[in-house]
Parts: sequence; structure tokens; C-alpha cells
Amino acid sequence: MNKLFAITATGKSIRSFLDLRFGHAEYIVFYTPGGGEPEIVDNPYREEENAGLKLAQLIEKKKADIIITGEVGPKVGEFLERKKIQLVLPEEERIRVEDLIARIG
Repeated sequence: MNKLFAITATGKSIRSFLDLRFGHAEYIVFYTPGGGEPEIVDNPYREEENAGLKLAQLIEKKKADIIITGEVGPKVGEFLERKKIQLVLPEEERIRVEDLIARIG
């Protein structure tokens, strides 16, 4: 069974860079290895209070298994732990979403 990845992105393309600001990320790329083209959606909460927690709840509703982003706050971290959603924080600060997808497979 393939896992669904949620990757924060600075633009609406896989050529965009990873957005290091989880809750305030511009876009979220949903990608399933072997599942065809990634789905790229606007982050509807990027300008709101508690954006990180609201975005984490949206990602959980989409049934994502793994989130790749820059960093998350403590409330989001606790939520992801409770929901058993894995968090991956790449060491590189400037990496394109397409490069992350290539690493995933």
C-alpha cells in the first residue's frame, strides 16, 4: 500500500521549493508514489490564526501518512503524533519539491 505524502511548497508547481513555514505555506503538494500526477492545493489557512493546526487537520482529512516541511510548532507536533502522521524535516533549506518526489520514488 502506497503512502500519501503532503509536501509544503512555495508555488503551484513541483519545480517550486519546499516551503519551510508549515502553517503559512503557500501550497500543499499531495503525492502518492506510483499514483500519477501530484495534486497541488492552495493552503486556505496561510493568513489565519492557528494556521498550522488547521492545516494539519486538513492534511489528516485527506488521509496523508507523511508530511514533509520545514518545521512545525508544538501544538501541530502533538496533533501529528496523536494522529500517527509522520513528520519529515529535510536538512536542506533550498530543495525543490520535484527533488523530494524523486527521493520518495
